[in-house]
Formats: sequence, structure tokens, C-alpha cells
Amino acid sequence: MTRLYSLNRREITLVLFSVMIFLVFYNFDATFDFLVNPNLPGMSSSPTADGGLDMDIYGDWVSDEKHISSVHEQQEKEYASEGDIWLKTDRIPEAQKQVIFGNIGVNDGFMHWGEDIPETRIVKHVAGFSIMDNVIMCNGTIFIVTDSPSSFPPLDSIASSADHSREAPLPREWDMLSIEQARNTLGSYGGLIQGASWLSYDAIPSNYTLFSLWRTHSSLNTSTSSDPFRTPRRLFFPNIPTYKGIRPDLNGPIFRRHRSDSGFHPYLPKAAFPMLGLMYKEDWEDYALMEVPFVFERLVVADFGAAARLANDVPPFALPFVGLDASKEWWEPIRQNLAKFLHVNHRAQNLDSGREKTVVTYISRQDTTSGPRLRKADHDALVDALETLHESNDFEVNIVSSEGPWAERLSAIAQSNVVMGVYGDSLADSVFMRPSGHSTLMEFFPSGFFTRDAETAVRSLGIRYIAWWNDQRFETDSLPPVTLGSDLAEEVQIDPASVVHAIVEVVAHT
Repeated sequence: MTRLYSLNRREITLVLFSVMIFLVFYNFDATFDFLVNPNLPGMSSSPTADGGLDMDIYGDWVSDEKHISSVHEQQEKEYASEGDIWLKTDRIPEAQKQVIFGNIGVNDGFMHWGEDIPETRIVKHVAGFSIMDNVIMCNGTIFIVTDSPSSFPPLDSIASSADHSREAPLPREWDMLSIEQARNTLGSYGGLIQGASWLSYDAIPSNYTLFSLWRTHSSLNTSTSSDPFRTPRRLFFPNIPTYKGIRPDLNGPIFRRHRSDSGFHPYLPKAAFPMLGLMYKEDWEDYALMEVPFVFERLVVADFGAAARLANDVPPFALPFVGLDASKEWWEPIRQNLAKFLHVNHRAQNLDSGREKTVVTYISRQDTTSGPRLRKADHDALVDALETLHESNDFEVNIVSSEGPWAERLSAIAQSNVVMGVYGDSLADSVFMRPSGHSTLMEFFPSGFFTRDAETAVRSLGIRYIAWWNDQRFETDSLPPVTLGSDLAEEVQIDPASVVHAIVEVVAHT
């Protein structure tokens, strides 16, 4: 039989003393404060006027209905200016609160319409770009429900086939149903995707997708539009997967996969469109496999294939600029979002102040492994000429790599009045340059080659545009015809002295 061991008085005393010493030193700061200040309230005491123990435990953090998030009073003092991340809701108008928070509950994602199936309404349209209400998606097919098909544009003007962008969409991709057909096909209930959604139906991404979608969406934000303007909540890419390549075997080796190209850097929508969620092919397939119809309350569609069939001499992404009205300041909220995120000056430059320099940014493609770039001798000469320009008191010069860190490149562009570089994707971000009386984009082409993408984009924002073939200069009223190059990887030649002279001339004549 096992005999239990009992502690004697000496051992019990040692144990209690050891526990007491441990507690004292484990809470040394509180113990010291208590011994030095015997008036410190105990655990059961009421809070003192200055907060007492509550202040020691919780600090001066507050959380109440007047705040979007808990805000430290010191942060309120430091971040009390325009464009803060920490905001009091009593500084936000009621209408804006509704835009930010909405009134959607957890039980508002389901509809039972019975015989009254939602009927689709066309709100705005130009070839390739449409705004519609009550568009229904079921099993991967997008349905327009109407008894008045003549009031809608043809389906091939709204969208294209995912597999062949030059062709009209297949019935399994887009279809138009009468109300009676919709009752039989779609049933009497389904899910509701509330708010405004964007849909980019192209399988090949474009650098101007976000730009064109916002321009289309902004056609609702005019004094002549009777439709409410609601910021977009989500952007669907039904035909672009999240990651490149074939899905790996889940039981095979683990390796890192690269994201698919969506036409923009992954950071850009998070900074410029912070309320916009991105959904890719896998997300679209999830909705399709649920075998339940989902009603898009409002859907803004961009399909560059459909636009290309009717674009003529205008780049497909630019058709909304031609066919849809919008406010003169339509792009400013997005540009300012990005500038504030990057902590650079988001206001337009005041040329009359005389205190700000002209900021020039050269986006170099010399680090790229493929695609066009400047001839090395011309690149070196341009860098030297820009550095000489920087030595004057009137200019600030940035030379950034198109392959460099996103924040560094966009920060330079967002502060710039003049941006230059070899033609290509890297100049698409020029739409974020800072407005001023002499904001200018200079684009370098190989002789005999010209595209209008960057020119059309920046001119829609009132930015001056200059194209270069070596030392030959073209402006808006003298642009060469659009022509495709034979060797897209060739080196581009320029005359750096002519380019720098043009910069000085642009600024001087403003």
C-alpha cells in the first residue's frame, strides 16, 4: 500500500514564501507603484477622475458609435486632416455613411420572387460597355430577362465568346429570355448579389480595364443622370483564373504558383479602389456549380472584344469616353485615393504659387528581359541630360525602373507633371500623374510604329501628349497613323537633347 507523503510546517512555509516572491516579481511594476503610491485604487475601487487603474489597463482608447474603428486620442490629434485612415463618423455625411456601410443584413442575400421574376433593365450602353439592372447568372450563363428585346442592344454588342473574342457569345455564355421562359428556366427563387458589381468578360486582360470600367460607371454620376450612383463592391473575371498554369495535384509536391495577369498590379485596386473585391474564374465557377440563379442588382460589363468589333479608329477601351457622358472630374476620386495611400500630395499643382517644382519622371525599361527599350547610348544620354535638368532650381527628376517596386514607381508618377518612357504597358499608370497646367506624357516609339492607347487615355484627362520617332515630334494635331511594328523587341532610338528641350518648352509656355 502506497503511503502519501505529507509536508511538514517548515516545507509549507517555504512553498508559500516562494509563491509570494514569484508573484511580487512577476508583477514588479504594479507592486512598485502600489508601494510608492498607496492611494492607487484597488481592483474593487471605483475609477478615479483621471481614469486610475482603468487608465493603466486600457489606456485612452475609446470605442463607441462615433468611430468607425477604435481610435486613440493621440491619433485623432495627429490625423485630424483631410484624407485620414482613422475617421470619426460624425465627420462623415449621412449619405456617405450609407455608401460606406450600406444597410444590407445577413438575411438579405436571398430572394423569393415567385411569379414576379426580376426583369432586366438597360441603363447605359455603348459597344462593349453596358450598365444593366437585374441581370441573372445561373449555371455559368448570364441571362437578360425581358419581354422587350428590341429595347436592348444585340448580345454581340454587349459581350463576346470567351474562347473567341472576335465572335458573338455562345448561348451557354449569354442568353436573352422572355419573362415566361425565365420562369420556366430559372424557377421562383435565388440569390441576390447586392449593390453594384463589375464584370470584365475578356479572357485576355487589358491594362485599361479598371480605367474603362470606372469611366463607364461614372456615366451615372452626372447632373443629367436619374440613376443612383453606387460605388462598385466587386469585380468578376469569369475567364481569368487566379493563378497561371495547370492546377497542381493536391497530393503532389508543393510549389509556388504565379498569379494570372489581370492587366494591373495586384496592389493597385487595393489602394485606388479599396472597397472593390476581386473574384476570378474559380469564384465564378463556385456560383455556377451551386445550380441556383443569382441576381445582380446592378452589373457594369466591360468586354473589349465586343468593343473592338465596332471601335473603328478608337482603341476598344476608349469607347466609353466617346459614347458616354461623365463629370469633368470623373477620375479625380480614384487618383486621389492612390495619392493618399502613397502619402504624396493629392491636390492639383498650383502653378501660380511659384513654390513647387516641375517633377519629371522617366520610366526606364532597360531592366526588362523582353519587349522594347531605349538604345543603351540614348538611355545613358537621356539620364545625363535629365540629371543636368535636375541641377536647376525648377525641376525635380525621378528615374525609375518599370520592373522596380510598385510603390516607388507609382509614388514617382503620382507626383509628376511630366512622364516619359518607351511605349508599352508601363505607361498605362500615367493616368495617375498629378494634374497641373503642364501635365504631359512623352512616349518613345521606333520610327514607323504608333499606337494610340496611352495617348487616348491621358488626353481623356486633359493631359498633353507628345509622341517621338527619334528626333521627330508629334502632338495631338499631327499624330502619325496607327501602325503595328514588325519587331516589338527592337531598340528604340531618340534624341535626348530634343526631348529635354521639349520639357523646358512645355513648362515655359504654360
